[in-house]
Amino acid sequence: MTNAVCTSLNKSWVAIHECRLRAINRNKTTFNFNGTFLYPANHISVGYEMFKKANGYKPWLFNNSVDACRYLKKSFNPFVIMVVNLFLEFTNFNHTCPYMGPQIVKGFYLRSNLLPLAMPTGDYLLALTWSFYAKPQFLTNVYFVFKEDL
Repeated sequence: MTNAVCTSLNKSWVAIHECRLRAINRNKTTFNFNGTFLYPANHISVGYEMFKKANGYKPWLFNNSVDACRYLKKSFNPFVIMVVNLFLEFTNFNHTCPYMGPQIVKGFYLRSNLLPLAMPTGDYLLALTWSFYAKPQFLTNVYFVFKEDL
């Protein structure tokens, strides 16, 4: 991971206290997020897009959204299953809706052995748009570099 940017679009609903990367050693960078949902959120959807850098970040591979509350009751989307399995042990997002109070990701690091997708070498951006009740509330952009092991 090379950068993480989180932006609250509605500061009266979502307060972001921390969104940063921390270098542990030369090969390992951890992601920490600490945000507070100030009101209960029952209808959460997450829009996700993957961009690949080529003269700027260009759309690549997918642009989709998922109903997070429905997903947490019964997982159904293969890509989201893969991403959630990466984050599950580092977060408190492991229960069904409603969400309220502190939401934390602590010490997350990308483990390539859990990524079943074959991706070409390059710089990537995973852009997440978190919407409550069909209104965008905050954005999470995670930049990372992937190198093929040939």
